[in-house]
Order: sequence, then structure tokens, then C-alpha cells
Amino acid sequence: DYYNILKSNSNNIDSDALIYARTYPVFHWGFTAWAIYCLPVIAFSLALNNYPNSKLTFSGILNAKNKIYRLSLDIIFIGAIICAAGVGLGISFPLISSVISKILLIERSFTLDIITIATCSIIFASSAYIGVQKGIKRLSSLNIILVIIFLFLVLILGPTKYIIENSADTLFFYVTQYASMSLATGTEISLDWTVFYWAWWFALAPMVGTFLVNISNQKTIREIIFGTIFIGSFGCMLCMLILSNLSISLFEENIINAPLAIEEKLLSREDLVVNTIASLDFGYFLLIAFALILIIFLCTTYDSASYVLASASMNKSNISSSKSLRLLFALILVVQPTLLMYLNGVDSFKWIMVIFSIPLLFINLLLLFSIIKNVHSAKKS
Repeated sequence: DYYNILKSNSNNIDSDALIYARTYPVFHWGFTAWAIYCLPVIAFSLALNNYPNSKLTFSGILNAKNKIYRLSLDIIFIGAIICAAGVGLGISFPLISSVISKILLIERSFTLDIITIATCSIIFASSAYIGVQKGIKRLSSLNIILVIIFLFLVLILGPTKYIIENSADTLFFYVTQYASMSLATGTEISLDWTVFYWAWWFALAPMVGTFLVNISNQKTIREIIFGTIFIGSFGCMLCMLILSNLSISLFEENIINAPLAIEEKLLSREDLVVNTIASLDFGYFLLIAFALILIIFLCTTYDSASYVLASASMNKSNISSSKSLRLLFALILVVQPTLLMYLNGVDSFKWIMVIFSIPLLFINLLLLFSIIKNVHSAKKS
């Protein structure tokens, strides 16, 4: 999609469109995304430091007294998480089904999608029932190791020199063009993709912020900021650099023409991802590893969302959410992507999420004032 949009706006397809196509995935998943996540993390951490019994929601952190105001903040908090998780999970399930169909050499169908959802649901529901410290942390730790091994193998088995050289060029271009890409308005790619991604990050921020506070283990604010922005960004950017440059290499060598396949609707985006990985040596085994990574990522996302939603329903932050409540929210989260896949309504739901993210801009301003207020309070004490 990036390349097809950019080549229509570029006079030099080979240079301009390709370098931007390499850079935009890094731009959309890089520092800006994690800086957006970082704001509620800091606000929640400082508020809990000064008021340990604060409820981990917008209404609790902002100390809303008026009932209507408090209810509005809670609706936005819960709605943002449900919308953001719904879009992410609605996009992820078809990809997992496509990988499984390739591994098992069967045709992907809605029945396979349902089986995939059911299997993932059992895994994440069990983890949600165990609890955040035991379930999610173990799955997340395992997945970090799997992702590192997977990316290393893709780098070694793929066009290693090509990926490294173009990754360096991409990072340099990203740094030098960061401001202009951030401030670009009215372009097709900014309207179709940048607005969507930033709205998605704003909607995910309450969940990510609350979850990171719960697993921060008494870390300092400086450590939380560094870990959120730099470590989070580095991990996402590394994935984008290796996998994007692998795909572009296959395109330049006329092995897999992804832009044409998308433009002519010859293959789905999920099938292109699967075919890109399968093109490597030992591609079958890489697909198995990729499927495992996707399933664990999906389950940890469900875990995080259900845990945060359950915690948000509690009156105090120091009261653990009940297991039955976590399972209830886990079930609610399962139903949503299932309906989206059945009705093929993921694209429509994206724009619902964008609309839901508009009030989050104003809430983030309130969180910023809350940070300033709590910093001053901490200095006085």
C-alpha cells in the first residue's frame, strides 16, 4: 500500500517511492507511537505515587468528582481499549489463519478462522485466569526470545547484506525526514495511514499505560520513560526494518510483486506476508515459528486488555480484579473480532476508532496537566 500510494506522487519511482516505503513502517511504529504510550504511563505512575489508592482509569487519575464527568471519562477509557483491541485482533486473526492454512496445506475458510479464534481464546482465557504476573509475564518473556531468534534467522537466511545496508539508509532517512513526515498534512498517505495509526496508538495508550504501570515493579520514572520509548521503539523498528526490506528485496528481484498483487487484488495482504516468509530457506519451519509468535502476541494482547478492563472496574487500584471478571471481559473481547471477521467490517471499525480517539486528544492534555501538578506535589513533599 505504501509503495502504490507513493509511486503515484513521485517522479522517481525507484528512489523516492522505495525509500519512503521503507521508512513509513518505521515512522508509524517507531518513536511517535511509544511516546504516545508514555504519556499515560507517566501520569498513572505519578498519580499512584502521590495517591496510592487512585483508580487506574482517567476518572481516577484526574480525580473527577462530578458523576457525569466521571462516567464520561470511564466510557472513553473503556471504549478506547475495546476499539483498539478489536481492530488489532480483527486484523491478527486472519493472518494467523493464513499462516496455519499454509502450514497444513489447506484452504483458508471462515471455519478455520473460528477454530483459530477458539484455540487462541482457550490459551488467553487460561492465562487471564492465572493472572497478570504469572500468565502474561511468562508468555511475554517467551515471545521476546522467539521474536529475537525468528528475526535473526530471517536476517541470516534472507538477503543479509541488502537488509543491513538498506536498514542503515532507512534509519538515516527516518531521522532526517522525521519532522517533515510528522507534520505532513493533506497527502494521501498521511490521511490514509498516519491518521489511522496515530489514532490507533492514542486508543491503545490507556491499555498500554495501565498495563506497564502494573508490571513496572517500582521502577523510577526515568527508567519507565527509557524502557517505554527506546526499548519499545527499538523492538518495533527492528521488526519493520528486517521484514520490510526482505519484502522489498523480493519485489526488486521480481520474485514476489507485492504492490501489483495488492493493486490488482491478486493476493490478500495476509497471503503476501505468508508467501514472503515461505520464500526463504526453511520457510516452512519459519512459518511454524511465526504462527507461534503471532498466537502468543495475540493472547498477551487479550490478556492485557481483559486485565486492564477488569482492573478499571474495581474501586481502588490496590484491589486485585477477580478472576471471573477477567474471564468476562476476555469473552467480550473474543466476540468483537469474530463479528468483525464475519461481517468483514474491520475497515469500518477503524474509522469508529479514529472518531473515538478525538476526545483522547483533550484527555491527554488533562493528563499532561496532571503530570505537572503531581510533580509539584512530589517536590513539596
